[in-house]
Amino acid sequence: MYQETVPAHVVDAFQGVPGLPEPAGHGWDHGWRIGPYVYSRACGVAAGWSAKLRGTLQVDGVRLARPVRSTDGRFVVAGWKASTWIDGELARRVDETVLVALRLAEALAAQPAPPEPEQADPFVLADQRAWEEDAPEYRPVTGPLQVGHADLLASTLYHGTQAPVVTDLVPFAAPRPAAYTAALVIVDGLIAGAVDDGIIDRFRHLPDMDQLLLRAVSYRRHVNDLHPESTSNARSHIRRVEDLLMSEAPDTN
Repeated sequence: MYQETVPAHVVDAFQGVPGLPEPAGHGWDHGWRIGPYVYSRACGVAAGWSAKLRGTLQVDGVRLARPVRSTDGRFVVAGWKASTWIDGELARRVDETVLVALRLAEALAAQPAPPEPEQADPFVLADQRAWEEDAPEYRPVTGPLQVGHADLLASTLYHGTQAPVVTDLVPFAAPRPAAYTAALVIVDGLIAGAVDDGIIDRFRHLPDMDQLLLRAVSYRRHVNDLHPESTSNARSHIRRVEDLLMSEAPDTN
């Protein structure tokens, strides 16, 4: 798929250095690296919220890609955002990313939710539908709700033994339980075939994890149903994981 290259006037607005744009990869929203910065398309009203938080948020054992302001103080210019480049790659280190999720959730617990989008997108609708489902395996999840990260596995980079890097904050569509970020990481790892099924037992001790995993895989199923770029191959992997989680759900009868 063709990706629009960052315009020169955007680079100038962020006081970036001129140079040949290099694809930064999926972990950077398919943006472009030029010198010390990565330029990516800014999606939705959450882009400014994410930038402000990444500028100040401290997460134990985790590095955040810090945002860059334009010459007039903006985080978004002509639909583009800029972040400081940090070496790292997406990796099949799902258990470690679950730990990142738990630390990030703790840091985000007191943070306000982002502004509501002007119109419902596939991710908002998918979240609503996932949490409205009432299959027999589902039961109510209690406890405090908070903002969290909806796509952490695809936003966490690793470089040797250095602390992992979170390139962006992709918020939940609505406040959810703290461990839901971790549940999404587990589900995404299982769907991608990046981790063994034993990860379910390794983190089953987290509050309501069985239920959060069911909601997380339901969310991915609805995203796949609603998103125009979804594929039938992805749907088959989601169904495999959903069947696994349904079979492992505690008997509520």
